[in-house]
Amino acid sequence: MFSNLTKFFKRINFSRPESAEIIIFDEANSALIQTVIPENFTISIFKMRPMEIYISPRILFHFIQNLRDFKFRSEVVSNRGLFYKVFKQLFCIYIKADLISRNPKAIITSTDNSSNFGWLSENYHQAPCIAIQNGVRLNYDSMRFSNNYYYCQHFFCFGEREVIEYPKLGYKVDYFYPVGSLNLSNNFDMRLSGEDPSYDLLVVSCWRGNIGFSQDVKDSMNSMRLMDEMLSRYLAHLDLKAAIILRSQRDSDQWVMTEIGMSEEDYFRSIYGDSIQIIDANFSARNIYPVMQRSDIVISGFATTCLIEAYAMGKKIIYGNFCGTNKYHVDFHPEIIFEGDENSYGIFATRLDELRTISNEVYLREHKDMMDYYMRNPSTCFASDEIRKSISSILESELHNKVNAL
Repeated sequence: MFSNLTKFFKRINFSRPESAEIIIFDEANSALIQTVIPENFTISIFKMRPMEIYISPRILFHFIQNLRDFKFRSEVVSNRGLFYKVFKQLFCIYIKADLISRNPKAIITSTDNSSNFGWLSENYHQAPCIAIQNGVRLNYDSMRFSNNYYYCQHFFCFGEREVIEYPKLGYKVDYFYPVGSLNLSNNFDMRLSGEDPSYDLLVVSCWRGNIGFSQDVKDSMNSMRLMDEMLSRYLAHLDLKAAIILRSQRDSDQWVMTEIGMSEEDYFRSIYGDSIQIIDANFSARNIYPVMQRSDIVISGFATTCLIEAYAMGKKIIYGNFCGTNKYHVDFHPEIIFEGDENSYGIFATRLDELRTISNEVYLREHKDMMDYYMRNPSTCFASDEIRKSISSILESELHNKVNAL
């Protein structure tokens, strides 16, 4: 207890926070966001992991002034009770007071599903709040995270799916910008587009790591195991070049799942033995993207953003759904899903045979519209350039509106 209090008080600063023209809200993926900020703007990071707390007369003044934003019937929905709802709003009002003291021209985040950022998008109007999509947001997520209030003023999203589906999920967005995946765009190599694949089949791991053992974790790990067992059986009869790209970095805190008592590599070795190449994850190098580019078929045992990114490249994909329910995959078209159980090997093998047989040209022609619906292709829409230009336009429009208001 005392050590936790000591750590908390070390994060308190009795001074004004650093001011900047652009504030990156939450340090997650802050380096990625800096790649799309227009030149000649100063940048500062609003740290949330853990949060740095600043106490100054100016912040306290703005905190008291903005208590009017407190709502007894708030958008914060939680089963944690009244205390949590009150604390959550006061916490967000403090964040707003801090940001007012910094006086930025824009606030940008990659944690588009942050409830704190959602509250700011609704209540902070001194500067535009801009979000860059970090992952596929599913129907299941909207039902699962009842306290995750989703609101974005300006939202750079993957494709038209978000524009159409988000209002149905109750997600609030003022302006959509369908530009594709920034991560994919920054790591897409045009030189690999015309090359023959190095791998006939690539498995994208959905290893869950040390995040607890909730029902969705149990469902995803069970689905992954059933698919891996069938795929191992399939590969045993064929001379195919197959690989697995791991999800966690070796020896990280996510490397071993205590609930199943083994590491990610040990899990795959227990099923595939030495019949498949295992590729380590490298987050700094983002090696998953060139590996997917060099693969013919990309498959996963659960819902993951990476498969939609592979699909946007024009790759053949399969979401393996062995969960016994469609709730995790309802957002994906049946043509890119295989739904089965432990008795589905024959149908599964036939599906893989069909994918291996169909030419890339025919597959692309049949799936092109659906690919664009889920995510813009990085070769036709370079996300970083589009985002940078749009941010400049948003800032110019904001300045124009302020001048006209004088």
